[in-house]
Parts: sequence; C-alpha cells; structure tokens
Amino acid sequence: MTLPRGLRVAWGEVADAASRREVSRTLLSGLLREATFVSRCPRCGGEHGRIRVSGAEAAVSVSYAGGWAVAVVAEGCARAGIDVVEADAGGLDRVLPGADARAWARVEAVLKADGRGLDVDPARVQVTGGVNNAWRARIDRGAWVTGYDLIAPAGLVAAVVVSA
Repeated sequence: MTLPRGLRVAWGEVADAASRREVSRTLLSGLLREATFVSRCPRCGGEHGRIRVSGAEAAVSVSYAGGWAVAVVAEGCARAGIDVVEADAGGLDRVLPGADARAWARVEAVLKADGRGLDVDPARVQVTGGVNNAWRARIDRGAWVTGYDLIAPAGLVAAVVVSA
C-alpha cells in the first residue's frame, strides 16, 4: 500500500493499558526525531487528548486497540487523524447506525483530524467512494479531506485522514 509523501505510519505492540501512551510516544519520536509532543486536555488539563507538535511542521495522531498502538506523522499538514478498531468490535451500530468496523475507523479518523472528536455527532460525517485504499470525507457541508484505509495487524481495521 502506498501512502502520500510525508505521511508515515508506525505500529507497536502494547503490553498493557498503562504503557500505551509510552508506546505511542516512542512511535512518534521514531517517526519525527526532531520534534517533541505534548497532550493537554482543554477540559480537565490532563495529559491526554490532541497531541501538539513542537520542533517540526507536522500533524500527528495516535490510536489504540487490541494490544496495539498506531501513530501517524503527516509532514506539512495542518491536521491528521488515525483510528484503529477491532474488526469484530460490537456496539458500533449504537453510535453510528449501520456502521461496521471499517466505517467507524474512517469516521473516527475524520473526527480526530477535525479536532473536535466525538463532540461532533458521527452521523454528520459523510464518506464517499474510494480507489484502492483512498477515500474522501467531510463533516456536514465542510471541506473534503482525503482518507486512507491502512494495512493493520490481524483482527484490526485502521484508517487515517490528513488535511492541508
């Protein structure tokens, strides 16, 4: 699978939930050595939420599922979102009617790239078409973004979105 230039993805196994942040930050550091990464929740001030990059012109995102962490670096992009879901994840239909794991991963990646996450109703995301692993999406009548389905470890489904 070929991704656009400047878009790099890395996977790492997570031994337990407590180590997942450490694994994701190690992945990001390996992808973008000159940068530092900080997360600060705007609501509670905790060290979680959107990751900010210092020292490089890039957007980053991370996700976790099934004992894995995945990280994306999108150099020269304003925003990036990545999501990984267990292929047999249940309950997605309650949040996004008719959604399977692939549809959910795409929608969640769009919402992460948008920056508002699940503050936006996932049903507001429109995903269309696709050639090979690429597709397009937008929220309501907003600007279209490009997304890509990723090759993931067995039992997982993943998608990434970038916007200029």
